[in-house]
Amino acid sequence: MLGEYDKAIKSLTKAIELKPDFYAAYNDRGSCYRMKKNYKQALLDYQQAGKYGAKHAFVFNNIGTVKKQLKDYQGAKNAYSKAISLDPKFYLAYNNRGAMNMEQGKINEALIDFNKAIAINNKYAPAYNNRGIIKHKNKKYKAAIEDFSKAISLDENFSEAYANRGVSKEMNRDLEGACKDWNKASQLGSENGTVYHSGNCSF
Repeated sequence: MLGEYDKAIKSLTKAIELKPDFYAAYNDRGSCYRMKKNYKQALLDYQQAGKYGAKHAFVFNNIGTVKKQLKDYQGAKNAYSKAISLDPKFYLAYNNRGAMNMEQGKINEALIDFNKAIAINNKYAPAYNNRGIIKHKNKKYKAAIEDFSKAISLDENFSEAYANRGVSKEMNRDLEGACKDWNKASQLGSENGTVYHSGNCSF
């Protein structure tokens, strides 16, 4: 949690030496490697966690996340689906599978997953943001703005939701509103917000 991943890896390795089937230690060490962007080592640890903790959905969600980073999209989809089969209420896995489908251009599949995530947890801001992106892609700009606004209402510091809402507002012929959103996104640290604002709002 402090970002001291090498120290954490050392402690978790010791825990595994003491208890070789300690699935949680494998999972947490995998997360440390993932944060260090050592995705191959992270995957090895997550797979060990899945071996010893085969009933835990979050482990397979983590496997999916790393396989996505490694561009193994089918493997990622299988892992997310496995997580969902273990816990049908696991909204994070639906959202993550949806994001992967969206990246691959599988818009309809992505929308189904985002809708499911929201149905399970209607307080989860990222799913609204992601669904807003789908609606924007489908040129439903007003509906997209509604989803981005919902995401922002749930997380007032959600920088990318502001940036995305700005884009939809621009397409809806509200440049003033778009610039306000991009400025807010930029203030919150969004690179996209900064780029959009500097390129469109110099007036």
